[in-house]
Amino acid sequence: MTDELLYELRDGVGYVTFNRPQARNALTFAMYDGLAEVCRSAAEKGPEDGGAKALVICGAGDKAFAAGTDISQFRAFETPQDGIDYENHMEEVFEALDRCPLPTVAAVHGACTGGGAAIAATCDIRIATRDLKFGFPIARTLGNCLSARNLARLEALLGAG
Repeated sequence: MTDELLYELRDGVGYVTFNRPQARNALTFAMYDGLAEVCRSAAEKGPEDGGAKALVICGAGDKAFAAGTDISQFRAFETPQDGIDYENHMEEVFEALDRCPLPTVAAVHGACTGGGAAIAATCDIRIATRDLKFGFPIARTLGNCLSARNLARLEALLGAG
């Protein structure tokens, strides 16, 4: 775990906080990996042993839940394979969240875009404030497209229409 991804257990609820408010909680690769690890280890201790009964995922500060992947993370990419490997790794992260044995709640406020929106879409429940700005601006920001799996997650939530 890094200072950029916090985990705290309070009253039987595990709180995962994206802690980069100065960057609208844009996610680093280490933050994604930390989230996946929290999800994978969530069932190691049951509530009767002091473990969490549910996970709440939120963003620090008042501007954003998570503004997607920090674009600076892509500077080291040199080949098309780097992009493919990134998408495959992100799918592993979202699968860890999807398969988490605990109920997962996205407590969403402000900007919730890109990878942040994919995280929220993967959670079991989404609770949002009125200032929510939800979207996938990936084509405009990176010239990429939404992965087929994340598109399917959205379609399951919103319907094909």
